[in-house]
Amino acid sequence: MTIDETNLPIVFINVDGRMIQQDDYVLGQMTILHNGDGQTNYGDTITHPDQNIDYKGFIALKYRGNTSFNTSDKKPYAFRTLAGALLPDEGGKKQKVSLLGMAKDNKWGFIAPWSDETMFRDILSFELARPWMPWVPDARLCEVILDGTYYGVYLLCERVSKGKNRLDLNDPYIDENGTLVADWHVSVDHGYDPYFTSKYHPWQSLDGTRKSNYTVCYEYGDPDDDEFDQLPLGTRQALHTDIDRMEDAFMASNWQDSTQGYRQFIDVQTFIDYMLATELSMNIDGYRLSTHLYRHSDTRAKVEGIDPRWKLTLWDYNIAWGNANYYDGDRTDTWQYLMNINFSWDSNAVPFYWYRLLQDSTYVNDMKKRWQQYRNGNHSNRRLMATIDSLALLVTSGGAAARNESAWGIFTKSDIWPLPYYATDYDDAVDYLKRWTSARLRFLDSQLLPPRIIDTSPVDIASGFNADIVAEQLPADNHTTAAIDGSDRVFYAASLKRNGGLPVNRLITSAYDKVNYQLEPYDAENALNLRSQGDNGTIEFQQPLYTSEVFILGTSGNGDSRLTLTLNYDDGGDSETTFIDIRDWSVRQPRGTEAVTSLGNITRGSNYFTTDNHYCLFDNSVPADPERPLVSITFTNNSWAYASVMAVSYTVGESSSRISPVAHTLPACRSGIYDLQGRNTANSAVGRLNSQIRIVRQSDGTVRKIIVK
Repeated sequence: MTIDETNLPIVFINVDGRMIQQDDYVLGQMTILHNGDGQTNYGDTITHPDQNIDYKGFIALKYRGNTSFNTSDKKPYAFRTLAGALLPDEGGKKQKVSLLGMAKDNKWGFIAPWSDETMFRDILSFELARPWMPWVPDARLCEVILDGTYYGVYLLCERVSKGKNRLDLNDPYIDENGTLVADWHVSVDHGYDPYFTSKYHPWQSLDGTRKSNYTVCYEYGDPDDDEFDQLPLGTRQALHTDIDRMEDAFMASNWQDSTQGYRQFIDVQTFIDYMLATELSMNIDGYRLSTHLYRHSDTRAKVEGIDPRWKLTLWDYNIAWGNANYYDGDRTDTWQYLMNINFSWDSNAVPFYWYRLLQDSTYVNDMKKRWQQYRNGNHSNRRLMATIDSLALLVTSGGAAARNESAWGIFTKSDIWPLPYYATDYDDAVDYLKRWTSARLRFLDSQLLPPRIIDTSPVDIASGFNADIVAEQLPADNHTTAAIDGSDRVFYAASLKRNGGLPVNRLITSAYDKVNYQLEPYDAENALNLRSQGDNGTIEFQQPLYTSEVFILGTSGNGDSRLTLTLNYDDGGDSETTFIDIRDWSVRQPRGTEAVTSLGNITRGSNYFTTDNHYCLFDNSVPADPERPLVSITFTNNSWAYASVMAVSYTVGESSSRISPVAHTLPACRSGIYDLQGRNTANSAVGRLNSQIRIVRQSDGTVRKIIVK
């Protein structure tokens, strides 16, 4: 595999065949070729000799990571930039450099996207958090060639470390008064030796029940374990004491006091920002693994006027954003902080103080206000989806995604840990991320923002339903035509049996979003029933309608269904294809997001009624173009479950948003200029010399065409 040309920087690494280790660095040389954003980079440096070299020099290279190393064929790396051809252990000097426009440092990493099929979940988390948190890592997508072999797309990334341009930590020292002055950086993590153990056990519940058989481990960051022997006597113990003081404050009788309680030891805003980043992405490692805390000394804070309280930053979001098939990692309707409650057997538990924070109504209210600020800023649906699209465009427009696939065959594999969804290709991987994120935003809004007030009206259906799945009389098989699942079961009307029956008037208001639906007559076809992968159907409306949002009521049997959905307009055009997921109708533990619960069913052949009514209907929503008359919706089943669409509704007029219009907003700015092939040409000399059409994308998701002269 070679690179002819690409829009991403090309990184050439040469270790002369040396065996790369996990514990010890090997010497290598690295050249980064980058002609600028929007410019083409050529892999053939002989034919194209005058390209811009962003960096050329020696590096110390090793493997990095724990789970990401052990479960991936594509390995992550850590490296240090050097002043010469000697490793630090051999007397060589480290050298701080700027790479690809990132601030100078000598400690860097290559994140290796393997289980993340989009290859940018980490960057997505960093970019969303950057306007809100004091510091988060920066990263650049690039393509790596190691000893002449193409290794695919990587993220060249800043590491969470003490550099002046990063956490900005000073080394511990004794001041003129004989007092130890120290900045700290630790991480809550697995507890690989050596580490410091919290004296407070994790909580098993929000009311303070302990998990006394488990502990919380703080691994040393800056200083690291090897440095303590060269530091002033008592430095290690001073760090332990600082952690104890912070944790003690959460357990004190005055713990909620605004000046004497826990707030004097933690920067509450960064804890809120970290929590929102973790919950939005449903990061199953959040709070308990790769959770980096740091603080500056009280002495330094007085001199420099900085905040000395413990802060947080982000790291390791590759199995977040719906990308894990365990610990509810792909669910959109639960909370990651419930880890200790829902999965009590895992020894890497959420520290107790996160549960303590949620007992503080002031903290919870502040978090809700912050989420509202997020949603009016770069976390709005429009701007967040534009961020995803822009990152995907970087990976695809120059062919990097295709080359990475040729090298690794990600989309041909079925054994990549811990994927919950195996995409068919790169576009499908991005679509999965977008629909998961849309559902996650909807859940968080329902929990953190004021109740949504919407005015909805049922859609009058002209045609498209192909099955009767509701029995209104006995025998059931004479009064239905299709089953909801493989056990030949259907719903029944309340006129047949009140307990568990669907309403006689066929009117339903969903419990989740309070949407009004009208079911079709029970003695006629009352559902679009899609029983096999690839089955499709179009629901036609009685008359065109104008709306900004469409709601779909349905259910699924034989597992969860995934449907492709396209809105069809009267002008002959249609919407971009989107997806909705419909859960299996059997729900013994409701999540609070069901439209209708406690329904029963009847077996068509035997007329047997269920005795425990735990079957459900669910609603989904998709945005529509309010300026175009909508006439129909086309559905395609992309799973082997039985999908049944039973009603459609739509918003009428202007609906009240949960998001306050007076909340803090971030201004839209230009995020890229692209040619008609999707290539970023913001700095293109060709674009400046020739009159051509360009597409300008703003950070709020809007686009417009311009002519560049």
